[in-house]
Amino acid sequence: MAILLGLWLKLKGYLAAAGMALAILAGVFLYGRSDGKADAEAEQARNNSKAIKKARGVEDAVQGMGSADVDAGLAKWMRDGKR
Repeated sequence: MAILLGLWLKLKGYLAAAGMALAILAGVFLYGRSDGKADAEAEQARNNSKAIKKARGVEDAVQGMGSADVDAGLAKWMRDGKR
């Protein structure tokens, strides 16, 4: 009986160490995942900002053009056979 008790105490120590190691690994994984998510969100925000600036530049350029210039610029995108 004493042998089983000694074995159980030894096994209990190993299980506690293994549990602690798994908890540390899970913490590191979740920290890395949240850090990656923040990086992806920041990258998407930068891309959105660039797209907004580009769109604003195009809108400003079109506003500065006359209607004939706008028609001529859009004619190349029309599918009515006139090119």
